[in-house]
Amino acid sequence: MALLPASSLLAIAPKLNSILPTGAQRGSEIDVRFSGQRLEDTKEIVIYTPGISVVKMGVEKTNAVKATLKIAADCVLGEHQLRLRTATGVSELRTFWVGALPVLAEVEPNNDASQAQKIPLNSTVTGTILSEDVDWFTVHAEKGQRLSVEVEGIRLGRAVFDAAISIHDAAGKILASADDCVLTMQDPIASLMAPATADYLIQLHETSYGGKEDYHYRLHIGSFPRPLVAYPAGGKAGETLSVKFLGDSGGEISQRIELPSVVQEKFGIYASQAGAVAPSPNWLRVSGFPNVLEAAPNQDREHATPTDLQPPLALNGIIAAKGQSDWFRFKAKKGQPLDVNVFARRLRSPLDSVIDVFDAKGGSIASNDDAPGPDSAVKFTPADDGNFFVRIHDQLNQGGPQFVYRVEVTPAEPSLSIKTPEVARNDTQSRQYIAVPRGNRFATLINVKRANFNGDVGFVAQNLPQGVKLIAESMPAKVDSFPLVFEAASDAPVSGRLSDLVATGANHVTGAWRNDIELVQGGNNTAYNSTRVDKLLVVVTEAAPFQIRIVEPKVPLVQGGAMDLRIEAQRQPGFDEPINLKLVWNPPGVTGQSDVTIPKGQNSVLYPLNAKPDAETRSWKIAVQASATVQGGPLFVSSQMAKLEIAPPFLTAKIETSACEPGKSTNIVVKLDQLIAFEGKAIVKLFGLPEKVAVPEMQITKGDKEVVFKIAVDPACPTGSHKNLFCTVAVKRGGEVIPHTIGSGGILRIVPPKRTLAAKSVARNEAGRK
Repeated sequence: MALLPASSLLAIAPKLNSILPTGAQRGSEIDVRFSGQRLEDTKEIVIYTPGISVVKMGVEKTNAVKATLKIAADCVLGEHQLRLRTATGVSELRTFWVGALPVLAEVEPNNDASQAQKIPLNSTVTGTILSEDVDWFTVHAEKGQRLSVEVEGIRLGRAVFDAAISIHDAAGKILASADDCVLTMQDPIASLMAPATADYLIQLHETSYGGKEDYHYRLHIGSFPRPLVAYPAGGKAGETLSVKFLGDSGGEISQRIELPSVVQEKFGIYASQAGAVAPSPNWLRVSGFPNVLEAAPNQDREHATPTDLQPPLALNGIIAAKGQSDWFRFKAKKGQPLDVNVFARRLRSPLDSVIDVFDAKGGSIASNDDAPGPDSAVKFTPADDGNFFVRIHDQLNQGGPQFVYRVEVTPAEPSLSIKTPEVARNDTQSRQYIAVPRGNRFATLINVKRANFNGDVGFVAQNLPQGVKLIAESMPAKVDSFPLVFEAASDAPVSGRLSDLVATGANHVTGAWRNDIELVQGGNNTAYNSTRVDKLLVVVTEAAPFQIRIVEPKVPLVQGGAMDLRIEAQRQPGFDEPINLKLVWNPPGVTGQSDVTIPKGQNSVLYPLNAKPDAETRSWKIAVQASATVQGGPLFVSSQMAKLEIAPPFLTAKIETSACEPGKSTNIVVKLDQLIAFEGKAIVKLFGLPEKVAVPEMQITKGDKEVVFKIAVDPACPTGSHKNLFCTVAVKRGGEVIPHTIGSGGILRIVPPKRTLAAKSVARNEAGRK
């Protein structure tokens, strides 16, 4: 693996702070500025979703990149995810928003109603709320025309911006107002049918009248429909679904939606009417099984909506009034485990569900309030063939025309999901990608969640950059996290690709990688705004000035034993910075230091490892992640995958309890249980003794049944009980030492000197005279 000279390195660890403007109209071209640090070697704007392309790009300064983006006419509305790829790293993920309306900028002063900025209806205004700032706008609407206002504020992922909006008539009377909304969370929505042909005022501010330079917003004002939920809340993949959009100020909107041919956890649909389209989607589930729609009245068991369908199926309804419960009846087979999951809040319904399952006679089988968040979920196995009932209601007995829900009843089938865990607490951005220097390696930890099975899992990475390969062992059934190493050839082109990382278990159970990235955090590290990615960005960067390797141990780490793992660095001339090392993953039962450092100018270090007595005996593959400061930023590489064998100990021991007076000597007997024969002599040392107790080391052979330590106790040694005696044994094999820790828990008591009979007699006489 070749290394480039350190002088050829450019900036390390690019940082992307902001993208301005925050969005654009589809069908347009726009100049966008990416601001951050160490961006001078930017090679690419990585765009996760189709519909946006880069017309041109150039580095404006070391801390900025300017690009012209082309937004396709059919680009999906809403959030799009972007990163910068530099020659030496990957930036944070940020979002860029696409809308349907023409975009114009807020113009100050517009801080009171008399200064309201006049804008045409059906526009998107981009602006910033500073401290105590209030922005006013005025639009004209015809009587009976819908006037909808929607804010993208905290959803832009820039700051904890809790916006509030209100719609006023010309006299200043508030006709509609909003702070939060279930559909858009902290971003508000307000909509009404204009009561007269007139000009209307729109007010926008932060709820507590705060503000900052990063309190950006996109304010959509128009005649577009703005429903709050869709019913039914899902459908079968590949079908055309008749949907009713509910909660719009103009009333119910019916629309036929073509669902994708593949299952999707959340599928966005956009209400449209009279050529106008909602700025952001409502959400549906796309499943592989049919719908059952409630048939009112179904508010008690006797009137439960029936179906002859057997699971898998989806029960759909609306808790239309306060205190209402909805009932369904379905058939199930004896002994078939079933999952019952409610989808309401996850699809942005206001329903806080409670679900109950009953047998044919009305006996309660299972009940749940909150499972994955406010949505409910239960598992049960039918005891007999026949009918079963589901009851659903709101936890606070609320209800209304927008309280839609979807209950999926499915056989409990095996499933897999995989993700990259946080490398630091409350940090979902750092190293949530793969950046491999040319001729080097990059390691990551992967977490796997299994459901309804417990088998081994293998990993495959698809669509990797040229010259990159994945090194991955099969993950054993008992393990739920595992290291992966990506390796780039020395001549791999500096490039990047959005790749698919797939896990496969027994019976072809598969799961794809996906991660949630927190963009805005509030108090107590609460995530106020997140985005989800399902493609793993893998890039090849310029060569690093160092490599590391594990010197693969020639002997095992035994249960209850220890090992010093040797890590070596190959440095490029001129690079002598400290290199921090950390195990990517510890095999079960193996512990070690949290990290170690190869000191400045040195080329190796020992990494202490220990195995618990119950550590699983088998061979594992381990890797070490290394980091160093290069050109002012952190650079990460990893070792190769190295074999670490966990083996049974060659011998065990029991330390017999002993007692000794200060100033005297005694023997401590250690009974040996020889399990595996070894050649030559092993050195045994006794530890855990108090100060002022001397003990020599001993030697044993494979035939010894015990070892006796003769200890000498200093006269000044205090009395007391010492309960943590243990031995170390250094067994040699092939010239290598295999350390053991044996006999833990031995006891030595330092006792007061025994008095003679004469001394005792004198003491009794003295006591009698007193």
